[in-house]
Amino acid sequence: MAEKMAALLTDADGKLKPFYQWKAEVEGIASHYVGPWLRTEYNTAVIRAHNAADWLQFERNRDIMPNLRWMPTTSPNPEAEHKRFWSVKLTRPIDDPFWNKHRPGDRWNCKCSLEATDDPITPIPDDADDEKPQRGLRGNPAKTGQIFDKSHPYFPKNCASCGFNPKKGTITSWMVGWFNRDKDCYYCPYIKGCVDRAEAKKSIDDAANAKKREVRKNNSMPPYGDTELKNLYTGVLHRTGKVRGRFLKHAHHDYDVDAAAFVWNNPNKLQKPKFEKLGAVKDLSDEDDIKNIENKEKRGVNGFVIYELKHKKRTYIVKCETTKYGFEQFYAIQEKP
Repeated sequence: MAEKMAALLTDADGKLKPFYQWKAEVEGIASHYVGPWLRTEYNTAVIRAHNAADWLQFERNRDIMPNLRWMPTTSPNPEAEHKRFWSVKLTRPIDDPFWNKHRPGDRWNCKCSLEATDDPITPIPDDADDEKPQRGLRGNPAKTGQIFDKSHPYFPKNCASCGFNPKKGTITSWMVGWFNRDKDCYYCPYIKGCVDRAEAKKSIDDAANAKKREVRKNNSMPPYGDTELKNLYTGVLHRTGKVRGRFLKHAHHDYDVDAAAFVWNNPNKLQKPKFEKLGAVKDLSDEDDIKNIENKEKRGVNGFVIYELKHKKRTYIVKCETTKYGFEQFYAIQEKP
């Protein structure tokens, strides 16, 4: 996929294409590869989780059913690698070392399974060692507690080359890689920090959404229509239900929502207006930014006015859209850095 995408970076004359053009041309390639890959990873994760649960059940019942039999795949197009086992009804003791190297689920999208039995054991095929687990699928998940092991292509080669490592590229990072400790991505403090921040972000979002529901329920931000105000850049403020929806969408904390409701009802508190032309801070070579500007122009937006607001010991930046109709309307609010 990467090679095909890279081949489209330049045009017939060898000149670099703008990002938006290249992105449009590679979307078909991305969907062709990424869609099936994502489905395969999902299927394999579910299968290996079920296999782990089955294994624990086998161990609990080993005094009654001491052996495991490799069952045929349910795939409509089975590959040959595991056929050598299920075609001969391979049956081995649950504690046989064979299961440490071979088991259903050690190949992507494998739909084989095991069955507990008290039937006699059978010999291991001579070519058994020709079958190797695919990358990321080594180890028994019932014993390791890991659906994908550290050989998965998504894991870094070592800690020094890991993008989560804040010291990546430094001498310290190089030394860590040279004298590399065994990487443990599932318990990495740097990755844990990212997860913790993501969970904190969810908590913030939940609090903000609860506040927004409260504002709507109590009608704390009623539509006023057009209001003339001397402290505004255009002198006219337009407040409707649609404007309120966009404004609240850009309030990311519960205290931002509180400040948004305050300034909605007290726009005379806005200070220090500063005009900004539409698209002034956008990347005009980026397709998403271009579409964003086009959508605003369709609504009649031609620029922004940046204000300051003081509320409950916090200072906020309030962004209002100016329009070709001669009024402005609230758009976004955030605490000043």
